[in-house]
Amino acid sequence: MPTYNCGHYIAAAIKSILNQSYSSFEFIIVDDGSTDNTEQIVKEFGDKRIVYRKTENRGTSAALNFGLKLCKYEYVARIDADDLNISTRLETQVKFLEANPGFDVVSAWSVYFKDPDKILFVLREPTLHDDIYDYLDLHNPLNQSAVIYKKDLILSEGYNESFTSSEDFELFHRIRTKAKFCNIPEVLAYTRVRKGSRSDIQRSNLHEMLFNPAFKKLMDSKSKGDHFYWASTIAWINYFYGDQKESRSYFKNSFSFKNLAAYLTTYLPVGYFHKFINSRLRYRAGNAFVSNSIYKKELKSLLK
Repeated sequence: MPTYNCGHYIAAAIKSILNQSYSSFEFIIVDDGSTDNTEQIVKEFGDKRIVYRKTENRGTSAALNFGLKLCKYEYVARIDADDLNISTRLETQVKFLEANPGFDVVSAWSVYFKDPDKILFVLREPTLHDDIYDYLDLHNPLNQSAVIYKKDLILSEGYNESFTSSEDFELFHRIRTKAKFCNIPEVLAYTRVRKGSRSDIQRSNLHEMLFNPAFKKLMDSKSKGDHFYWASTIAWINYFYGDQKESRSYFKNSFSFKNLAAYLTTYLPVGYFHKFINSRLRYRAGNAFVSNSIYKKELKSLLK
């Protein structure tokens, strides 16, 4: 768990780990130079499984690389300091890895919520390796607060410290030819959506990371199907991470009703456009007629 000035949230996150049904673990918390009461809160727990280290403020990626070097065991599980795990998260994933040793990176579905306890939507990302591999062309389908991976692979690759956010996305995109991925089709994490979180930070690094290989694939396309796929992918890369105007020409070269709808929204004023894409409307709409009572009850329990 990397943390920076998360004193308002970290106690609940820590409790969700200490209350795991699978109890044989070390809990490494790397404090990236917090100036709030984070250290005091962590030390009040007094649990021998907690290994607390405070470093100078260098960013989440540096904190993760520092923490990885402290890990003793074969598998490393991740969680952010403002998120929550259900009590069977580690047990479920350890059992899966023992039964399926060929997988290197395993995550799960997650519930996105807003304070105090409002369920926004349930994110059910692709579960199979090939689908996850393709999904990484545009988005990260592996929730960072539900991911568990083989330490040696990640330690050898390391997090890119030039990324101040989306460091997990960059890592998984970079290692996808070396790793086998899976999402367990169960909700194991609760992800907090709040203002000021790292997900709100500028996404220019992601645009560069995704655009360059996609553009090369577009230029190398041998079939109409490949050309359509990569033109559409580049349109969406520009749509989410680049310039809305730039996305239009690629949408024109990859016509579909979905792309047409996105094309029209690029004419929104910049402020409204970014509010629109950050609203996660597609996910919210997909959950509009689904009962969230079970998740709301579980969330309230985790927040106690």
